[in-house]
Amino acid sequence: MSSIPTRPLLLSISSAASVVLHAGIVVAGVATTLIGPILPILIGRWTLSDQRAGLFFTAQFCGSMAGVASTRWLIERGYRQTFVCGFSLIAAGVAGLNLGSNAACLGTTFVFGCGLGQVLSTANLWVAEIAKARRVAALSILNLQWGIGAIACSPLVMLAQRHEATSLFLYALAAGSALTALILAGMNLEPVETEEAEEQPMLGLQEGISRRSALSLAALFFLYVGSENSVAGWVASLTKRMNSDSGDLWALAPMFFWGGLIAGRALVPMLPLRRFERTLLASGLILAAAGICLLLQARTFASVAVSVTAAGLGLAAIYPILVAWLVRAFGERSRRIGAIMFALAGMGGAVMPWFVGLTSTGTGSLRAGLLVPLAGCLAMFALIATMLEPLFSESGPCGSKNPLVR
Repeated sequence: MSSIPTRPLLLSISSAASVVLHAGIVVAGVATTLIGPILPILIGRWTLSDQRAGLFFTAQFCGSMAGVASTRWLIERGYRQTFVCGFSLIAAGVAGLNLGSNAACLGTTFVFGCGLGQVLSTANLWVAEIAKARRVAALSILNLQWGIGAIACSPLVMLAQRHEATSLFLYALAAGSALTALILAGMNLEPVETEEAEEQPMLGLQEGISRRSALSLAALFFLYVGSENSVAGWVASLTKRMNSDSGDLWALAPMFFWGGLIAGRALVPMLPLRRFERTLLASGLILAAAGICLLLQARTFASVAVSVTAAGLGLAAIYPILVAWLVRAFGERSRRIGAIMFALAGMGGAVMPWFVGLTSTGTGSLRAGLLVPLAGCLAMFALIATMLEPLFSESGPCGSKNPLVR
C-alpha cells in the first residue's frame, strides 16, 4: 500500500525539477550568446584583430566539447551531478570574464563553455527521455527557454555598457547560475517513466539507420551549431563597422537573430512534426540561407535586423529535430552516442566562427567571412536530402518515400 503514492510524488518532484531546470536554461541561454554582444568591447579593450578575437568563440566551444565529453562519465552518476557541475562551471567562468588579461579571459571562457556543454547536452537528453510521446515539441519548448535567455543577452549587455556596469552584469549572471546549481543539488532529477511513455516503444538501430546516415547526422550537428554561432557571434561586429547612424544599437543586432529563433521555436510545438520534419528542415534552411544572403548586402541597421531575423526563424526547428532524431535512431544508446554528437556540435561552434574571423582577416572583409555559415546551410540541405532511412521519412518509421529525393 505504501508504494501507491510513489509515482505521483516522483512525478511532482520531476515537474518541480523541470521548472527549475527550464529557468536555469534561460540563464544558460544568456551565457551561451554572451561573447557575441561583448566581443566589440573585448576587441576594443585589447585592440584585437578579428582572427584573435575569434579565439573567444574557439575557447568557448572547445570548452563545450570538453564538457560534453565529460557528461558520459558524469551522467552515469546521475543527472543531478551533471547539472550541478555544469551550472557551477558556468558561474565560475562568467564571473572570471572580469579578469584583467586577454589570456585569463580566454581561459574563463573555456570554463563556462565547459559548463554549457554539460548543461545543454544533458538537458536535451533529459527532456527527450521524459517526453517520449512528443519529443520535438518538448525539446522545442526547452530550447525556447534557452532562446529567451539568448534574446535577452544583447539588450542586457547594452544597458550594462550604458551604465558602465558590465562587471556587475557578469557577476549577476554568475550568481543566477550558481543559484540554479544550489537548488538542483537538492532535487531528484532522474527521469520517471509514465504509462503514456511506456506505450511508446523506443526505436533503435534495429530500425535500420545506416553508417552513412549516422555520419550525416553527426555532420548536421557540427554544421548547425557552427552556422548558428557564426551568424549570431559576428553580426554585432559587422553592424558596428557599418557607416550608419545606429549609434550603440549594434549591440542589439544579435537580439534580432535570437528573436527569429525563439519565434520559430514557439511555433514548432503547434505543428504535426512527425509528418513534416524533413520538409520543415529543408524550408528552414532555404529561409536561413536567404537571410544570410540579405545580411551580406545589408547597409543599414534595419536591413541587418530583417536579415538576421529571417536567418534565425529558418534555423529554429533544426536543433530540436536533430536531437529527436538522435534519440529515435539510437534509443537507449543515445546517452553515449549523444556525447559524440554534442561534442561535434561544440566543435562546429569552435571552428566555424573562428574561420569567419580568419577569412575576414585574410580578405579584409567580414562580409566575406560570413560566407562560411552560408556554405554551412547549403551543406546541411544536401545532407538532409540524402538521409533515406524510414526513421527520417516524412511519416515516421513506416512512412513514404522522402519527397526531397528524386
